[in-house]
Amino acid sequence: MATFDPAAYQQFPNGPLTHETIQRLVSIKERSGMSYGSLGSKLNISGTFLHNLMNKNANVGTQHVERIIGAINLLENPDQAAEVSQNEAGMLLHSFHLRAGLQIKIELPDDLTEREAERLARFVQSLPVA
Repeated sequence: MATFDPAAYQQFPNGPLTHETIQRLVSIKERSGMSYGSLGSKLNISGTFLHNLMNKNANVGTQHVERIIGAINLLENPDQAAEVSQNEAGMLLHSFHLRAGLQIKIELPDDLTEREAERLARFVQSLPVA
């Protein structure tokens, strides 16, 4: 499995998206006729934030770029969405920058409940600390 490189889509870490990435979003928005709110929901971000990303060169956390690009790829190639297996369809991959130079990934159900999240948090807190 190839490692995702956000540098291809973002001007610098935790900075704005590249011009090419923004143009992809503009193209999707124009082709689909979706509002910022509708398109933002497809990217799992608010419409206001999407507007700021596209029009005001707003910064976006690097940990979110992979998810946004994945959604853009699916919007550009809707046939790929049909290829996702049933096992993968109910799971979401989350990235978290633990510290400088260290990003961890965890796959969780897309319908994770608050109770399950609390249990997971307690599990992480119980891990040995060096």
